[in-house]
Amino acid sequence: MFRRYVESWGRNLPHDQICTPRLPESLAPLVTEGIPAEHLLSESAIEDFYKKGYLEPFSVFSPEEMETFSDLLLKRMKEPSDIYGFVCERDRHLDTPEMMKMIADPAISDRLAQLLGPNLEAWRSQIFYKPPGNNPVGWHQASTFMFEESFSEPAVIPPDLSEMFQLTVWIAIDPATRANGCLKMEADSMQEGIRWMKLGGKVGFHAINYEPDYEVDMSKVNYVEMKQGQVLIFSERTIHSSDANTTDSNRLAFNFRVVPSHVQVYYPGKKEHVSGQMEQTFDLADWRSVQIRGNDDSGPNHTAPWQDYV
Repeated sequence: MFRRYVESWGRNLPHDQICTPRLPESLAPLVTEGIPAEHLLSESAIEDFYKKGYLEPFSVFSPEEMETFSDLLLKRMKEPSDIYGFVCERDRHLDTPEMMKMIADPAISDRLAQLLGPNLEAWRSQIFYKPPGNNPVGWHQASTFMFEESFSEPAVIPPDLSEMFQLTVWIAIDPATRANGCLKMEADSMQEGIRWMKLGGKVGFHAINYEPDYEVDMSKVNYVEMKQGQVLIFSERTIHSSDANTTDSNRLAFNFRVVPSHVQVYYPGKKEHVSGQMEQTFDLADWRSVQIRGNDDSGPNHTAPWQDYV
């Protein structure tokens, strides 16, 4: 890895820490007790998740709820964060009760528990506002979000990089279509592990442009169109991107990232998160990992229950 990086004069590097996920011995849900039938995942759905890197979108919130929430979120995006003190699109669940209630909805957390286990924490959220004419987002993937801090250190520190230790939840506030830049997922890429990229190119992610150092097989790319109020659960190890918004309407969404409570988020004593991609520095004094399901009695993160934020 180091030799390849040096020989490229620092232009060629992996998307994140090198790791290849280990498939589970069983495809049975990790949790079933107390989960209503409408939230249960079949073994075929879990098998499909490990093949494609995501669960098929499912409906949770009504279009009417999303219309009201859209107005609120567009307003909140223009206001300074109560947590960080400046206008930003990160971790607004910590100062927006309506967003926190969505994150803790059992229709979502019950499904997450079947893939990750019973005790779950949300450690980060991000608003994605794609207005008409907005640029595409390049192909990317992540494991521990080390690239976000310019490879200085990971944001998530699991005991085993090969385990399934994190999932992302993406909520469509507006309809997400091919025309307005819905998510694109490359099937099978989660199972292959972390790939390499090269810095530069026409597109990337926020402030950093890069492109794959490999040929994306478009025959394996799935366009994940979603209705208002639908939810997508996927692994960040699945290579994903989105096209430009070519319509005259907004495409608004937000995501949040969840880990089992035994997984460390940020090193103990870490005071700030420096995001090279966002070109922003986040003071972590008021940041908290939030328990959205179960408990963290033996966890390392000293979480707050989600009810503290509503």
